[in-house]
Amino acid sequence: MSHRPTDEPTALYRLYDVNNVLLYLGVSFDPDVRWTQHQDDKHWAHQVVRRTVEWYPNRIAALTAEEEATAVEKPLHDSSWRKTQIGDRPAWLNPEGQQAVVDGLSEEIEQGRHWVGRVLMSGEVAKRYNVSRPTAANAMKIVAASGLLEYRHFGRFTVMKGPTKEEFDKQCEPLREDRKLQRIYRFWTVAELREAMKDLPDDALISARLAGRPPTLSERRTSGQ
Repeated sequence: MSHRPTDEPTALYRLYDVNNVLLYLGVSFDPDVRWTQHQDDKHWAHQVVRRTVEWYPNRIAALTAEEEATAVEKPLHDSSWRKTQIGDRPAWLNPEGQQAVVDGLSEEIEQGRHWVGRVLMSGEVAKRYNVSRPTAANAMKIVAASGLLEYRHFGRFTVMKGPTKEEFDKQCEPLREDRKLQRIYRFWTVAELREAMKDLPDDALISARLAGRPPTLSERRTSGQ
């Protein structure tokens, strides 16, 4: 419930998906801030592609318009017009997914796969673990209760345990170099080429170049000195 003056201009906002289906409507003194909150706590927020805003002179007028619009337009994720006791929240409740995030994220932090001070977003974690954003946010709050994370705001959490950023970068440098080499080089022996091309006709054209083995990380560092 808002404690701001009821005579302050208030917005009635609507959120639509790609098929122009009305997903949700509501009122707010600051619809941009409210939208940011929805991105954190609504499982359907990723479906929103269009927003509209209508301003009313005061909150009472906006609430009246909201009630009328809800009854007529029937937003998909607003259960008030359905008159049910279930509502729309149970659709994203996922105890198994939540526990998977708790276990996985705790293990990541304990193993030093994130540096102290790194900001983790609930949306990014949700994508990695294939769960809804609210499920990920709830799981991260549980992890935060153990001291591994600290809640900031709007789905942002700070890592509280692990290596420093400098230590993390140093540990990951060899891995980054190996990945670079794997992207750059692909080597075949002559025997492998013969085997790969044994079924090609004699007049087939191929493009190739002769190369030596890729330099090791230590060799590259030595040559760069």
